Amino acid sequence: MKKLLGFILAAAAVMSFVSLSSIDASAYYIKGDLNGDNKISLRDASIAQKIDVGLITPSSDQLRGGDVDGNGAINAQDSLMIQKYVCLDKETMEAITPNKQERINFVSKINEDRVNRGLLPFSCTDAHYEAGNIRANEYLTNQKDTRPDGSDFFTVLTECNLNYNASITPNQIFVHEYMDADSVYNHLVKYYSDDDKMYALLMSGDYTTLCVGSIKESGNTDHYLWAIIIK
Repeated sequence: MKKLLGFILAAAAVMSFVSLSSIDASAYYIKGDLNGDNKISLRDASIAQKIDVGLITPSSDQLRGGDVDGNGAINAQDSLMIQKYVCLDKETMEAITPNKQERINFVSKINEDRVNRGLLPFSCTDAHYEAGNIRANEYLTNQKDTRPDGSDFFTVLTECNLNYNASITPNQIFVHEYMDADSVYNHLVKYYSDDDKMYALLMSGDYTTLCVGSIKESGNTDHYLWAIIIK
């Protein structure tokens, strides 16, 4: 039976990167993260450059996480890919971000329902999909509803330079195993359409921001973890 991994309502309070696609949840590392802070940033690109020229001897974790292009070594190409990743280079993101079309299809289905209810559709850019993948990535890594540094999950929106309705309580849900948009959509409609549950909230005009991530789970050919955030 398909399983919901997590759902939280958190009090509102109040650079960029998408999730690199190869994540080993059992080993607890994020590919592209060379300094161990559970983020992918220009600092990681700098470390990859220093490893390439021999200024740093990589640790075992860096060897696993730093070989972004999968050629068996950490080199200048890995550093370049990380830099493009941080800068939201569209071609690079599409090459290394899994399941993007299914996430787009999911948003389309949600927006179709919103329009049919007389609501404005969510406008999702690469940064919105990026924020969703960050949270999916982080959840695979540490299995917590908060971020790796202990901060509220919705701080990912600020990190990705996204605007949102600060007066609205943020919501987050993780859906386990499904790969395709139809299955995730039908799951939410069937099990989470009550007034205080995620699908019903997605149909509320109060929310202005929707982020959707989908990350392949380690060891499974067709199992994905979906992260859905609204605020």
